[in-house]
Amino acid sequence: MSVDLPYCVCVKPISSLRQSEMVDEDHVHRLAATIRRAGKWTAPLPVETSTGIVMDGNHRLRAAAVLGLRFLPCVALDYVDPRIRVTHWKTGEPFCVAAIAKRILEDKDLFPYKTTRHRFAPILPTTEIALSLLTAP
Repeated sequence: MSVDLPYCVCVKPISSLRQSEMVDEDHVHRLAATIRRAGKWTAPLPVETSTGIVMDGNHRLRAAAVLGLRFLPCVALDYVDPRIRVTHWKTGEPFCVAAIAKRILEDKDLFPYKTTRHRFAPILPTTEIALSLLTAP
């Protein structure tokens, strides 16, 4: 019998997070408007624990910057976690996760929009954190 480990949501400074893929700026601004209207943050970003690389949620990261947020709820994970599966967005083939860190940390070059697809099982938790709490110093 296997037991699913619960995810842990923590709050991290946006400055510690690293965008990993290019984004559609129109989508970023629509998303920022939706988040502003809601007045709360509901979807924590899954980030790689040691590097701060955003696994999924690059649009949300950029939307947070547009909104002037200083902190974001995150789920800190490691790529060896069996709850994570990474594939190529278009082909569905397994994606070499070592290539993600190399490209983002060493080459300092973002992947094109919709390169990687991260799947989490079980699904990631949600939150309801007032935006005002994420802008405070």
